[in-house]
Amino acid sequence: MALSQRAVASLAAPNLLREVFNEVKDIFQANNAILNIGLAQNELMEDKLVAKVKECLKFEPSDASYGDPHGSKKLRGIVASMLNRHFKPRQELTLDHIIVTTGSGAALFFLTQAIMDPGESALVLAPYYGNFDADLCVLTGVDLVPLYLDEHDDGDMNVRPHVLEAALQNAANRGKRIKSLLVTNPHNPLGKCFSRESLEVLVQFASRHKLHFISDEVYGLSAFGHLLDKDEKTEPFVSVLSLPNLPDLIDTSYVHVVHGMSKDFNLNGIRVGFIIEQYNAQVIDMLKLSALFSYTTSITDRLLCNLLSDEEFIDSFIEENQMRLAEGYRYATQLLDEHGLSYISADGGHFLLVDARSKNPHIRTFADEKRVWKHLLDSGVYIGLGQVFHTRVPGFYRLTFSLKPDKLAQGIRKLVTALERNVAQADQK
Repeated sequence: MALSQRAVASLAAPNLLREVFNEVKDIFQANNAILNIGLAQNELMEDKLVAKVKECLKFEPSDASYGDPHGSKKLRGIVASMLNRHFKPRQELTLDHIIVTTGSGAALFFLTQAIMDPGESALVLAPYYGNFDADLCVLTGVDLVPLYLDEHDDGDMNVRPHVLEAALQNAANRGKRIKSLLVTNPHNPLGKCFSRESLEVLVQFASRHKLHFISDEVYGLSAFGHLLDKDEKTEPFVSVLSLPNLPDLIDTSYVHVVHGMSKDFNLNGIRVGFIIEQYNAQVIDMLKLSALFSYTTSITDRLLCNLLSDEEFIDSFIEENQMRLAEGYRYATQLLDEHGLSYISADGGHFLLVDARSKNPHIRTFADEKRVWKHLLDSGVYIGLGQVFHTRVPGFYRLTFSLKPDKLAQGIRKLVTALERNVAQADQK
């Protein structure tokens, strides 16, 4: 056999998101012909971002040299300062708490290797981002166990201690050795933020069972619910690091946070993520070692130093981005209401889940859901397939609303047309 057992196991592990991407040609190409309303990318700040990045991107002789594998001191210090301003951690972050990686997916991969052993499992609040199946599992020997917060409703984010305990017990009954709990906040794909009270319940649950608490906060600065409610004093996103009583809830060495440049700063292609490791020096040491395999380029490091050091621009960018996301969300939900398409309301991130059954009651199975998706793809439109996010009920699609208004409107019209056409075809049978 040409492959290692690790590779064979990784190839055999289910990864629905990758299977879907294999069916969509050139989905990651900037000039592809497909109308993309499914990938989590934000086009709303493109004008301000492009102009600023052009100012910051200048090649210097030092950029031809090796940099620091886990990020320069300057960059890590600037990132710590930015997070102190916006995540409001209970204890101030320093550059020594930050590890720079080539994207937040790489951050989760290396963090998983540092804190989990082959054969162990991670509980992940579900539905969940489909590429976690790769980020945490490829070549690590780790697998994921979905934890749904409600017996039937995938959109329910109310955290009930007895549900958490039952999920852990069910996993143990199936022979799973649970080592960590992975939470996305704001949630992907639901686009909702966990309340402070819910976070505390989740952290206490992890503490009771000595689980590592991994908080993926890559959409943390893209929360906009406070603008929808017209109450700017209400901030829906709460970082786990900001909990004032965190040391009373859990051994803080078990708390790990991931952030990055892709989502909150609309720089998906830059491929830079951050592991925020405030309380565990041993994990930091391990991550510095593995950083040799996740080397951010010197020119990227300096580009981000130039960008993030302009605090006035960054703080203004974050504020305006949240305002534009709120506007985009309002417009998307207005269009969905006009077309009679139900959805799960959101208050953070770039997307929401659309319930296509409200327009097409013939969607009863995941095969039906994928058939509609393929019809839409054949019409030149890509949307997120619910099943790749491990939804339990067929008929949900993840719709990105952080797009130019005309593109969003066109995509929703095509979605409605595809649903109506499938209804007509089903009625004729």
